[in-house]
Amino acid sequence: MRTLAAIAVVLSAIIVGLASYAYFGFYNVAASEQDANVIRWSLETIRTNSIERHAGHNVSLARSLDDPEMIHTGGLHFKEEGCVACHGGPGISRAEFARNMQPQPPDLKRAATTLNDAELYWVLQNGIKMTGMPAFGPTHNQEELWAMVAFVRHLPKMSIAEYEKITEASEGGGHHQAEGEVHGSAASRK
Repeated sequence: MRTLAAIAVVLSAIIVGLASYAYFGFYNVAASEQDANVIRWSLETIRTNSIERHAGHNVSLARSLDDPEMIHTGGLHFKEEGCVACHGGPGISRAEFARNMQPQPPDLKRAATTLNDAELYWVLQNGIKMTGMPAFGPTHNQEELWAMVAFVRHLPKMSIAEYEKITEASEGGGHHQAEGEVHGSAASRK
């Protein structure tokens, strides 16, 4: 019984200590500071497991992700929404501000090989808290989201010339221009 009481006291002290550490502002939230390894591991584990758990619910694919028209549409969204600024693209480096983000926006060529289709869709639809990744679900329909998945899925094998061809149609006006929105890229050529 004493051992159980001692464990309860120690656990309570740890919880109070961690809560106090956070509440009184000792944890540095500055994006210019790297997280401690244990914090980074915790956040990455939570993100990965959450995506795996929530992805795939009520998701149906309308067409093949290899459809060139779908890849093209996804590429236009990628450019017009400013995704290239944070993630870069074939022949395009991330914008300077994105190089200083914590956590770093992922390399989408790698994400295309580590996440399945439903997981990519879920991330695009819902975004990820406290990362700068917005939720596109409220502003994009299911077919547009799947087009973005098709584009990301195609990124690992996409050449610079192919990327430029896919995204050049958005120069001077794209699907958001009629809505009065202007999305651009601060990314620079490598």
